[in-house]
Amino acid sequence: MDGLIIRNAAPADLPALVAMDREVRNRPDQPSHAAEWLDDPASFIGTWVAAGECVIAELGADPVGYAVLHYHFFHSGMIDMVIVRQPWRRKGVGRALIRHLAEQCTSPRIWISTNLSNTPMQALLASEGFAMSGFIEGLDEGDPELVYSRKI
Repeated sequence: MDGLIIRNAAPADLPALVAMDREVRNRPDQPSHAAEWLDDPASFIGTWVAAGECVIAELGADPVGYAVLHYHFFHSGMIDMVIVRQPWRRKGVGRALIRHLAEQCTSPRIWISTNLSNTPMQALLASEGFAMSGFIEGLDEGDPELVYSRKI
């Protein structure tokens, strides 16, 4: 996507990240459990930013998405979060965030998950070479979490 910049998020980005997170999670097209996931998004996002695990995508000065990569999943790279604001969905921002984190990943395999209801993300992951490796029941009632991975 022309003009898209992905960089490490800084503490000064926290208000924009929290606002973006709330905007996306509270949209009417999101499942009801999306808004409940983070009771205190500033705390979670602030921890990710402080640990250097969060990147922000910007078009000009406008934050359009963010993503998180950590190594808490069996010491392998795990993309824990990909958030893209509605006007920029299906325009390459999510793909760019995932590619960026895959390039940064230092483990031999990278993991990511999405809900069964999130068919656009499933299609994106398939197009980026991720293969489903299983699913987890009970995280979001009636909406299993599908787990994907890809060799780096």
